[in-house]
Amino acid sequence: MARKERKKIIGFAPETTYGVDGLSAENIANGAVMKHVLGREFSITPLAGESQALEYDDGTLGQSAEIMTEVYVSVEFTVDLAASAHPAKAAPWGDLMAACLRRVTEDAENSQTIYSIDDDATGSLTLYYYQSGTLHKVVGTRGSLALNAAAKAFGGIKFAFTGLHVPAEAQVHPAPDFSTWLTPLKIGVQHSSFTIDGTAAKLISLEYDQANQVPYQEYVGHEEVMITDYQPTATMVIEAPKLTELDVFALAQAGEEHELVFTNGSIGNQVVWQSPRVQLGRPSYGEQDGTQTYSIPLRIISNADQFITR
Repeated sequence: MARKERKKIIGFAPETTYGVDGLSAENIANGAVMKHVLGREFSITPLAGESQALEYDDGTLGQSAEIMTEVYVSVEFTVDLAASAHPAKAAPWGDLMAACLRRVTEDAENSQTIYSIDDDATGSLTLYYYQSGTLHKVVGTRGSLALNAAAKAFGGIKFAFTGLHVPAEAQVHPAPDFSTWLTPLKIGVQHSSFTIDGTAAKLISLEYDQANQVPYQEYVGHEEVMITDYQPTATMVIEAPKLTELDVFALAQAGEEHELVFTNGSIGNQVVWQSPRVQLGRPSYGEQDGTQTYSIPLRIISNADQFITR
């Protein structure tokens, strides 16, 4: 029987020791369980990495054999921009954030969870990628994330992970539990807001990429996926107000830092992205449904940006 491409499930478990299966017998004995990703656009590269040709001078023309000189795994997927059923508890994607250089802080006093950049974070995951009867287990996984928020859409957080290769095996799919995942709310006039220094703006789209640098390292006696730096970028598209209301050209030239806050949803299913340290780049004109728009690149300074769920 042919294997069906759409039959795929992703599970994950935080690791207590880097590169050791998050569902090892010891971890299970301590209460570890597999969680599942409710998302879309699942993809995997099971044998990523470089190869090197042998290039022997053997008296013949044509290609020589090659060998794989590095092997790692890359996995990508997108989850909805939705919070947790319990605002003071992390969203179902919180553990994924913790493997992307984010500290996850559950704030019971203010009934919210904060996901802030932590330069010293060392979290990692084991991913379990089930593809139509085959399990690709990926240990020592770390990665990066990107936010996409566009009016009249649901928005999402795209995760891109790199991890250590484990041989594939035939495996029956588990029964996934998606009960902790909430239904997303549409981005638009009813549920969303966007401000620049506290003043409301008509947001058409916001894209943010944390852009972690996630190299695979292999030395003698050492194999690890590291997060060595991050260079976040972002772009916002807004309807162009009167110049007397918002002079984005002057703001860009001044080079000062501004506070941006994007909020989607109400308390109980609210997701926020904000940063008090954003420089506006060089604006360009565009149009949306016949109206004038600005597309403005954003420079996110240092580690001040946060996600918040309430």
